[in-house]
Amino acid sequence: MTFSDTCLRLLAMAGIGGLITAATATHVWAGDQAAFPTLEELYKGTYQGPPTSAPKAVTGKKIWVISCSQDVSLCAAQAQGITEAGNLLGWKTTVFDGKYDPATQGNGIRQAIAGKYDAVVIAGADCAGIKAPLEEARQAEMKVVGIEGADCNVTNPGEQALFHGEVSYVEGDVISWVKKYGAWQADYIIARTEGKAKVIVFVSDEVLISKLNSEATIAELKRCPGCEVYEVKFSYASQGPELQQLAEQALLRYPNANGIAVPADSLILSGMGSAIEASGRDIIVMGAEGQQATMDLVRSGSKQVTAGVGIPSVWEGYSAVDILNRLFQNQEPAGSGAGLQVFDKDHNAGTSGPFSASTDFVAAFKKAWGLAQ
Repeated sequence: MTFSDTCLRLLAMAGIGGLITAATATHVWAGDQAAFPTLEELYKGTYQGPPTSAPKAVTGKKIWVISCSQDVSLCAAQAQGITEAGNLLGWKTTVFDGKYDPATQGNGIRQAIAGKYDAVVIAGADCAGIKAPLEEARQAEMKVVGIEGADCNVTNPGEQALFHGEVSYVEGDVISWVKKYGAWQADYIIARTEGKAKVIVFVSDEVLISKLNSEATIAELKRCPGCEVYEVKFSYASQGPELQQLAEQALLRYPNANGIAVPADSLILSGMGSAIEASGRDIIVMGAEGQQATMDLVRSGSKQVTAGVGIPSVWEGYSAVDILNRLFQNQEPAGSGAGLQVFDKDHNAGTSGPFSASTDFVAAFKKAWGLAQ
């Protein structure tokens, strides 16, 4: 999941190319009558705030940060959060660009081992792709914390977990969170269309978090008696003209569609948005995490993207540091307190920058660490 932008270039580097244009339409005329969240509930969100207490901060630690990709704003913001929080605790932090490439990420882990770092934080990477380097890190007695990545015991049940800790959310672990995330993408369109959503859902099964996100969106739409789902397969390796062409084909194939849902903002920013705008269709476009470019489009009222479910990336970085501080003192990780919140032009969009939760999480973490002024 990660949920977000995670793995966009990983698959291209792996040589997964081509455009998968097969699509299926599911007509949902009956289903579970359970209530769906209201727009007010989606705008309010589920945030609860960071932990209110924590062990006194340890000092003198060296932390190696493997960013999913430093030229993607979400990834850079996570690294920024780790660096800021680490500096507050007097830690040395080094950011390494993972470039959405397991080989590069694995090399980064081995550099951290050679440099005798105390811990490594890995963002946007599943354990399965970097298993051997992670095993080496554990043998070197380094702490390993993950952000928006699935541990080995999740992708391959029965295997050993290699993360010592993971950033978790109000909804639970990253898997529970991303499933609710996908459901909320559907819920927004359902609410806006008063239960008559006809949604093109773009789906890739190449990355676990992305797959779970889209599956949750589809499952939620199938609960809606008056809704329809049009599932369109895509490859993350398809960017620019290929994605634009795929979106154009989907819009032509489903002329009655009144909604679109994507698992990552970069799909909109890398071609789909242009196709949507060129179509002139009055359609609800549900984006994802709220990168700065996405938020600029939302704030301007662009047809390319209507809304999203914001990810508090800097907050995730602070939570990773909080987890490490606890692990260094043999304490269990605490949840981040971050949850879900929908944004659109008139709600939670702010005036500039990427999505930002309204909670002053920095002050809350400082207070918990005993650093508040």
